[in-house]
Amino acid sequence: METSDYLCGRKFLFMKRLIFILLAFSLLYSCKDYRQEKSVVEGNRYSQNFGIVATDDGYDVTLTRNNRILHLSREKSDSTIQIPIHSAVCFSTTHTAFISQLGEASSITGLSGTEYVCDPVVVQMIRDGKIKEIGYDKQLDMERIISLKPDVVFAYGIDNESISGFQKLERIGIPIVIVDDYLEPRPLGRTEWMKFFGCFYDKLELAEHYFDSVENRYNEIKAMPTDKSPKVLVSLPWKGTWWVPGGNSFFANFVKEAGGQYVFDNESTESLPYSIEQVFLMASDAEVWLNTNEKTKRSQILDVDSRLENLAPYKNARIYNNNKITSEYGGSDFWESGIVHPDIILQDLRKIFTEDDDSLHYYRRLE
Repeated sequence: METSDYLCGRKFLFMKRLIFILLAFSLLYSCKDYRQEKSVVEGNRYSQNFGIVATDDGYDVTLTRNNRILHLSREKSDSTIQIPIHSAVCFSTTHTAFISQLGEASSITGLSGTEYVCDPVVVQMIRDGKIKEIGYDKQLDMERIISLKPDVVFAYGIDNESISGFQKLERIGIPIVIVDDYLEPRPLGRTEWMKFFGCFYDKLELAEHYFDSVENRYNEIKAMPTDKSPKVLVSLPWKGTWWVPGGNSFFANFVKEAGGQYVFDNESTESLPYSIEQVFLMASDAEVWLNTNEKTKRSQILDVDSRLENLAPYKNARIYNNNKITSEYGGSDFWESGIVHPDIILQDLRKIFTEDDDSLHYYRRLE
């Protein structure tokens, strides 16, 4: 009897171990399958404010600033954004530039600032009534946005006063997607948001191919040898204060990568205020002056502040403005298509810095 009990016990232990091993293999297999459901897309090379993970049925897109994850799926679900999207409302002409470059301009149904658009395809859609104005800031027309029934609203810089309106949209099932491309300090970093938009239209591969081609052209221009590195002043004062991009900002990095020496050399990515007197001292030997707001003639600079007549760059520097291509109401294509064509901007700047400025695309020389 004791032998029988012993054998039964041994048999029980054997079966228990066998079940444990089978469970272990099962867990390992299921974990392996789970890992295969998601795969990290090749990491961003420049952008710091979004990330993409490919899934079996779409993408998980992370917005770094608030660590929000957007689930994009080809299958319809209450917890995901179904892709490809077919209609979008945009808060910026920059958003339209990304979408248009993907060949999806026809999906745009609403836009903030329709009068500032430069893209001829989008302009025609506005004239034909296919794209509606949705207003600005506190004057956003939430009812119109609702009536357009967009798959996605691409927004940016939401303030506290706008939150309740956006919450209303999300409650009725309209996703609000915050686009933080403007926070990128590198020109190519901002252009890399093409991949972000590509996910929503299920055209990530096309977006990656486009970005790779732009990156190659950009880096070829950047690597071109030059024996000139002029000091560069930017902007104009406003009510006595000269606001300029920080030394590690989007435009400052454009200047540096084109071979110029940025007058306001610091590590800030934010806009910084200087007094006119400070700029007189810092920019006394600037050879190039860029981005003078809406001005088209050198003499118009004095309309801002008559003291600028005594600023050395006003007398001696070559002055260029990035408003060669504008909309009827003054919207600048530099801040629209230029975001997806940084290589062309870099080429303009390189030509300006080397005094070979006969065929500029976004810039004009002020005489």
